[in-house]
Amino acid sequence: MFLLMKRGLLPPVPALLLFAAVCAGGCSSSQMGRIDRNRAIYETWPLEVRQALLDGRVEPRMDQDMVRVAWGEPSEVSISPAGDEIWIYAKGGDPGSGLYPGGRGGMMGGVIGGTGPAIGVSTGRGGAVVGTSSSVGIGIGGGSGGIGIGGSGIGMGPGGIGGPIMTRPVSPDIREVVFRNGVVVRADKP
Repeated sequence: MFLLMKRGLLPPVPALLLFAAVCAGGCSSSQMGRIDRNRAIYETWPLEVRQALLDGRVEPRMDQDMVRVAWGEPSEVSISPAGDEIWIYAKGGDPGSGLYPGGRGGMMGGVIGGTGPAIGVSTGRGGAVVGTSSSVGIGIGGGSGGIGIGGSGIGMGPGGIGGPIMTRPVSPDIREVVFRNGVVVRADKP
């Protein structure tokens, strides 16, 4: 861009505006958006509070507005037996999942012994077997086999019938902020 300015291909003012727009677009975040939406009140807070908010920190003696600007709205709010208000922020996590190779799962009435709908998928050289617990699954594949039929049966094909492939559940990242009389007394680190 500066080379274009030097060669006279771009006037200096529009080039600087373009540069500023590119920087602003790449530097935005939800935290900066919260600060911008609350700019009037943000400007009244002490410098050390504003710096903590820019750094994404919640510290003792902050009020609820400051915490909302730093971390946003909580996922959950509860009251402790002592009467403290606890804001819980949960992010991420995964309940885990299961895949039943060989056509199992969907064609066995849900997830092994269940009664709800589910889908089983066969992978490998035998093609694909897809069915639901309330239907007959039929799979067709090329190669050396690959036909699977089952209402309560199992899709068949070379490679045999595999066991379930499970992913482990992952706990969400949880942070807490504890308020007493509307002021932070304890906050987890971001």
